[in-house]
Amino acid sequence: MFEKSNLWFKFRNSVYFKISIAIVIIYLIILIIDKFVMPAYVHLGDEAELPDVVEMSLEEAKATLEKQKFVPIVVDSTYDENLSAGFVVEQSPYPFTRVKKGRKVYLTVCLGKKPILMPNLFYKSTREAEEIIKSYGLELRSKYYEYNDIAVDGVVIGQSYPQGQQIKKGTGITITISLGPFPVEKTIPDLVGSSLVSAKKQLQAIGIKNIKVEYEVRENMLPETVLSQSLKSGTKVSEDMEITLKISKL
Repeated sequence: MFEKSNLWFKFRNSVYFKISIAIVIIYLIILIIDKFVMPAYVHLGDEAELPDVVEMSLEEAKATLEKQKFVPIVVDSTYDENLSAGFVVEQSPYPFTRVKKGRKVYLTVCLGKKPILMPNLFYKSTREAEEIIKSYGLELRSKYYEYNDIAVDGVVIGQSYPQGQQIKKGTGITITISLGPFPVEKTIPDLVGSSLVSAKKQLQAIGIKNIKVEYEVRENMLPETVLSQSLKSGTKVSEDMEITLKISKL
């Protein structure tokens, strides 16, 4: 019995015993930190799944996030072809990520569709102007014609919106096309294919005031387009001359 007590005394005072005790203490400290200290520090119990607020209005997105104890912050804005202005385009962190409550959620908001800047059509040929209008996602609404002492025949000398103005996709554009210098000898112009307004302006410019209009239904033509004229192009203009224009209608 005395020998066992003596052996225990020697072991308890040995280096191995002290190392064993130290290892046990370190293990207990690690266990306490892992199970109690760290969870309390990172608030693991307060984690929640982040809702998806993309494509919501900004007001709705903020209300949804705040209701679940998140902090919405608008950090950026951008144009988007598929969303209306004021809707959320992107959020960070991403939807359905598990994060701590009280986390800041950064939102990017839509400014609407990207505006188009009106191109410069001046002194472009009619065909080139039409191609530019189409390439910008715009529509050619109508063409007017005027005599011009500077611009050659067939080039654009006017556009309904100034260069650089912001306009929406699909906006109708009206262009004015030069007929060249005013003719010394006044003759009837070729009006077929022109709009009624443009045809009247051309005729009035050469002194013809007696203009009669007849309408004909044409489903495959734009309304108010000249289909035919009673006086051939090139006919010399005389005083009190009368002309009849046949115009399309739906």
